[in-house]
Amino acid sequence: MKNTSGEQIFLERLLNSHSVSGFEEGASRIYEEYVKQYSSVFRDSLNNCYAVLNPSSDKQVLVEAHIDEIGFQVTYIDDMGFVYVRQNGGIDCATLPGSIVEIHTSDNKVIPGVIGKRPIHIQKPDERMKVLELDELWVDTGLSKENVLELISVGDVVSFRPNFFLIDELRIVSKGLDDKIGVFIIAEVIRRLSKEKLDIGVCAIATVQEEVGCKGAKVCVENVKPQMAISVDVGFATDVPNISKKKYGDIALGRGPVINCNTDCNREMVNIARSVAKDAGVDVQLNANSISTGGTNTASLQVSSKGVKTLLLSIPNRYMHTQVEMCDLRDVESAIELIVETILFVNTNKLL
Repeated sequence: MKNTSGEQIFLERLLNSHSVSGFEEGASRIYEEYVKQYSSVFRDSLNNCYAVLNPSSDKQVLVEAHIDEIGFQVTYIDDMGFVYVRQNGGIDCATLPGSIVEIHTSDNKVIPGVIGKRPIHIQKPDERMKVLELDELWVDTGLSKENVLELISVGDVVSFRPNFFLIDELRIVSKGLDDKIGVFIIAEVIRRLSKEKLDIGVCAIATVQEEVGCKGAKVCVENVKPQMAISVDVGFATDVPNISKKKYGDIALGRGPVINCNTDCNREMVNIARSVAKDAGVDVQLNANSISTGGTNTASLQVSSKGVKTLLLSIPNRYMHTQVEMCDLRDVESAIELIVETILFVNTNKLL
């Protein structure tokens, strides 16, 4: 990946931040600090963060990625000081026991804890095969009940502990790659396009609360009024055991971003992206999988206001919605290049 140390630092800071849906402020500040070097910035009432090139133009392309990640909120503290939570966003409870988490208190303290359950040794045989519901698990801070009640309150947000690392400098593992890897991509698009002479406007938005109903995307179109929108999110990598390629497509890490061809995406924009990728020599993959239809911000953008031409680019992701998601930096670089070249093509050919 064509990264300078500054870009690498930005990526690591972004992924190690916590941004549970509805509590994205810390990550949004990191995004804002980075993109304000290259663009004008503003926020709306939901805390969507906008980075804008040529804001006065009446011809606008919107690029967006959601900055929120899956996580939890405290719902109850029992008589022994164990903390119970509910999920913000969809979480596979089978992956949770033994996880290390951080409780973020209302006065900005961070309390570490572990997600616990009864040891396997004292479970009945049929219990060992059961996936526990979230209300059967608890967060153990190791603190006394008195300290827990003093520090932690109902409503406090709980995130997975930061765990960013690289494998062979190509594959990245972290919680929250869904979809802060997309936020990194749109920030890089703005940085690179800031060096170009554009006749059109470009707005890169780090949207909030996608995991709980695509809320940020539902309002941002009114603030930008784009004719075209490109969403960047993660998609299912099927290059692992026990996933049907017949059903979900043949999608692998390292083979390029995925151009989605489902009904959330405008046919003209799909064809433009495919043509630009071919001419620029950018590797891409194609998918018509219906499982993502309506499941990203793309559908909300598509039907906002008078309607927007939309395109969804997906970064292949293994182990989605767990704390050990995996992506490939070659796909990230290719996505950045494809979006930049597509916007330049739209600008040069006056397609807005």
